[in-house]
Amino acid sequence: MVCLGVVLSPHGIKGAVKIKTFTEKPENIAIYGELTDGNKSYTIKSVSIINDNIVIAYIKGIDSRCDADLLRNKKLYISRESLPLLANENESYVEDLIDSKVKLIDDTDYGYVKAVYNFGAGDIIEILIKECNKAIMLPFSKEIFIHIDSKQKIITLDLPEFIDENDHI
Repeated sequence: MVCLGVVLSPHGIKGAVKIKTFTEKPENIAIYGELTDGNKSYTIKSVSIINDNIVIAYIKGIDSRCDADLLRNKKLYISRESLPLLANENESYVEDLIDSKVKLIDDTDYGYVKAVYNFGAGDIIEILIKECNKAIMLPFSKEIFIHIDSKQKIITLDLPEFIDENDHI
């Protein structure tokens, strides 16, 4: 299962909810059909975009603020098989990065991807460093993560200048 969003709070009195989306475009949360929280299924009827990853959504069967409040903090999932195929091999789903091996530009093993976070300003990759068993968090950008081989689960990393290979967070 892949998490596409999380319900933050009710919005208004007619059952709308505010959802933080994890989709490339926030409105895409409504195009995948039924979503689930693991127990119950939900169908998004309409969305209005508030910003880069927040939408106001109406969900089928949720018609009051009380109903909407019961969805607070619910994570909305879809099965991995229901996601569309990626357009090219340079793309990957964030979920697929977890547990990938991380190598430096000179091909030395550096560690592996422990987790991917998004606190609102963009994706952050947490890497567990092999030689010291400590973690480092880096912004997910093409300048830092210069090559991703999704099939072999290998990521090539160009450490930023502000990170010394001997200093780990």
